Amino acid sequence: MRKALYAELAETLIRRIADGSYPLGSSLPSELALAQQHRVSRFTARAALAALQRQGYVTRRQRIGSVVIATSPRSSYSVQANNAADILRFSGTTELHLVHSQELQADAALARELGCEVGEPWIRVSTYRTSPDTGTAVSWTDFYLRPEHKDIVPLIDKRRGPIRQLLDGLQRRPVERIEQQIEACELPKDVALVLGVAARSPALRTVYRTFSEGDKGRFYVAISLYPAGRFRLTQTLLREA
Repeated sequence: MRKALYAELAETLIRRIADGSYPLGSSLPSELALAQQHRVSRFTARAALAALQRQGYVTRRQRIGSVVIATSPRSSYSVQANNAADILRFSGTTELHLVHSQELQADAALARELGCEVGEPWIRVSTYRTSPDTGTAVSWTDFYLRPEHKDIVPLIDKRRGPIRQLLDGLQRRPVERIEQQIEACELPKDVALVLGVAARSPALRTVYRTFSEGDKGRFYVAISLYPAGRFRLTQTLLREA
């Protein structure tokens, strides 16, 4: 199957960065110039430059353009987390980008993931996070929110800070407990495309089920995917006295 036009253009630009045609510190052509040079739409050129930014090759700044900052993917992002507060704090150091949202009812498989009843209604909000330093996409997260929280969905895009802050504004109940499940997996094709890595490449998959005070059910659930080499989570565990 042929790759998307923007992906082909992104690969062409990466090759030119690698061979020195666009050295470190230089600026790539503008969206309009790329569109004219490669006979693609301006939307395709914009998507290609965004892909390079997600992979850490360029940084994009208003009135400056796309500046080359690496000749190979700059992809590692590290977080020290020793408790629930540290895990949630990671959300405050990265920028969240909304991809799409969907109202659905949990089937048997999703109910097992979320720890809810079959047929329970949820809103799935699909997002990815970028590093504050390079703009590299470091993770993908599907948030599962309750229907009564639909008003926060438009507020998610290009946001720094955890989802819980938006929810606190609605319910004023802090997250009291987090259940965390971690496993290895392969990245689905659609997620890999957004993150700029190969489909079915190895990744870490985490499921966070959050509970608020006095809440019998889940407050919200976040299922995240971290590509290999993009993110490092360090935890220190102490023996009980």
